[in-house]
Amino acid sequence: MLKISNEVKIALLAITAVLLGIWGFKFLKGQDMLTFSKNFNVRYDNVQDLRVSAPVFIRGLQVGSVKSISIDPADGRTILVVLNVEGKFNIPKDALATITSPTFMGGRAIELDFDRACTGDCAEDGDYLEGSSRSFLAGMISPGEIDVYTERLRKGLAINIDSLAKANPESIAATFEALDNSLKNIEALTFRLDRVLAASERGLTATVDNAATLTGSLNANMDEIGSILKNLDTLSRELKGAGLSQSSQKAGQTLDSLTRRLSDLRGTLVTTEKTIASVDSLAHNLLKGKGVAGKMLTDEVLAQDLERTLRHTQLLIQDLRLNPKRYTTVKVKVFGKNKTKGYETPFNDPIYTMQADSLERLLSERLHEKEVKN
Repeated sequence: MLKISNEVKIALLAITAVLLGIWGFKFLKGQDMLTFSKNFNVRYDNVQDLRVSAPVFIRGLQVGSVKSISIDPADGRTILVVLNVEGKFNIPKDALATITSPTFMGGRAIELDFDRACTGDCAEDGDYLEGSSRSFLAGMISPGEIDVYTERLRKGLAINIDSLAKANPESIAATFEALDNSLKNIEALTFRLDRVLAASERGLTATVDNAATLTGSLNANMDEIGSILKNLDTLSRELKGAGLSQSSQKAGQTLDSLTRRLSDLRGTLVTTEKTIASVDSLAHNLLKGKGVAGKMLTDEVLAQDLERTLRHTQLLIQDLRLNPKRYTTVKVKVFGKNKTKGYETPFNDPIYTMQADSLERLLSERLHEKEVKN
């Protein structure tokens, strides 16, 4: 029986995954690699937001998709579009590849227009087709149908207006009469405004006269007003020269400084009191054996455990220095069996000496405890 190694299995799995990924990528782009297809080239002056993977239709049936869009290197201006069409569809060489909008969502597509089936003059793979474009409205409705719809709309509007005038002539006359009444009401309103302004003319004139009299009185007493303002100015200068403002300002600054110093001193005392209370509480907790530090001071078992942990750490560091391969050797099994040798304990392992010292120290402590009891 043929036995396939793990390496071959992994290689086959990787190749299969790559092929499936390529096929899925092409399928998402609208290209089926499992069916025979042809590529046709089309030149456009403007592709009007046409994108790769846009569908290609023949009278509403999708027969392919846009494979690529690039600028023609021959002139650097023309857009070269490559169409991927299924091989079972025969396209005449004089077919017209028209860019159109099949839906209201704004997506672009290409419609292959031809009036006859190809008989010996079918386009082959790599041939060039003639390109054109169609507006959005023309893409939704054919040009002949647009004229028909506009003619129907024009006739419908004319018929509706005539039928309205014949069926209800009184409503149209009433509309014009209502417009005439509105104009008459506006004229009456302006006449009333004119009368109101004429009646208020005397009151407005009296108000203007009173304002003129007030300004005249102010002009007549201008000298007295100026003398009062000068006296106020002189008084303010004398008060300023006496230095009252500066003295009061200095006194205020001194009081403010003293207040700040007292506030700082009060804060310092409060902080010191809190610190002393915290230190006192910490000392009480240590004496009572609370926390890790308190237990280290009062609990002998914890102290022995810490000593034992330090001893084992020393052993680990010493063993790492004497036998580095024990910690640096990594066992990795990728293919086949693991060929790494196991660790062999050395004869002169320092842990034996450390254990002997520990046992000797424990024995001496027990003997000392017995002597103290006796």
